[in-house]
Amino acid sequence: MRIVELVKEHPFKFFASIAVSLGLVYYSFKDLEWEPFWQAVISINYWILAGGASLLIFSNVIRAARWKILLSPQKTIGSKYLFEATMMGYMGNNVLPFRLGEVLRAMVVSKRHDLKVSGVGASIVVERGLDMFSFLILAGIYAVLVPTFESARLLAMLGLGALLLVIILGFWVNRQHEKFRNRIDTWSKSLIEKGHPKRAEHLVSIFHGLETIWHMPKPLLVILQTGFLWLLYFMVTFLALAAFDFGLSIVELWKVSSILLVFTTLSLSIPAAPGYVGTYHGAVLAALMIFNIDNDAAKAFAIVMHLMNYLLYTPMGAWYLMKAGLSLDLAKNQEDGME
Repeated sequence: MRIVELVKEHPFKFFASIAVSLGLVYYSFKDLEWEPFWQAVISINYWILAGGASLLIFSNVIRAARWKILLSPQKTIGSKYLFEATMMGYMGNNVLPFRLGEVLRAMVVSKRHDLKVSGVGASIVVERGLDMFSFLILAGIYAVLVPTFESARLLAMLGLGALLLVIILGFWVNRQHEKFRNRIDTWSKSLIEKGHPKRAEHLVSIFHGLETIWHMPKPLLVILQTGFLWLLYFMVTFLALAAFDFGLSIVELWKVSSILLVFTTLSLSIPAAPGYVGTYHGAVLAALMIFNIDNDAAKAFAIVMHLMNYLLYTPMGAWYLMKAGLSLDLAKNQEDGME
């Protein structure tokens, strides 16, 4: 399906996301004072900021290594190719509506490594599930240890509740594995008998992709990689704040970085224009407001950080896409990947 067709098929969702972004951009920057804004920009320590940018790119090396493990039940793929696909995906999220970057990277891996796009997509679902639950757990632990604001108690309950839910679900799913497998086999045979072998293949592929939930290869390594990813994201945020002249102590930088990481991560779940325009900026300003950081300096921080992410991911992703001989034409990539 082409991008234009997707927009035509979901016009309300498309225009609602654009409206949310425009509304948040207007609300966030309507009273911007240019002099303190530029003063904050010119006072940035760009060497420290570059250190944060380097860690941000490195985080995707770890993400690719973890994805390699999650995909291993389907096929062993080199981390280098998965890193490239990950960068293409982030680029896609920056330029395509509906966060189609995730679809793009699934199609890229499917086409380049002769896998069913449905199975690759299932591995991405598992990957994002790991991110979501680990985020809730870490945010909950932080909120218990350092209750910076009142609603942190709710966050703590959600995070620790997520941990309990994951443990219970893990035990239950592991016990039901053979039942799931038998049911998938039955459905697959039924589809083949009805003359739908392709659908049967995709059904089995999705099952193999999701199977890592209860039969995850190298689970301890995956857990360590996930924790290390969040440490890297924290350090990126910490260094970015340190690069600005906010006058924060080390302890204050630690607290602000933690809350900022929580707010910006939560903002990714809000419908928005490509590149998380508006939602990211609003989350940054809301987090920094808690610590009484100058409003115009906070706006400078939001814009610089958003530009850093955009200018790092978009050109790199576009380069890897062209290098692979692919395009943003999702319909063509999907046809190739399903052959």
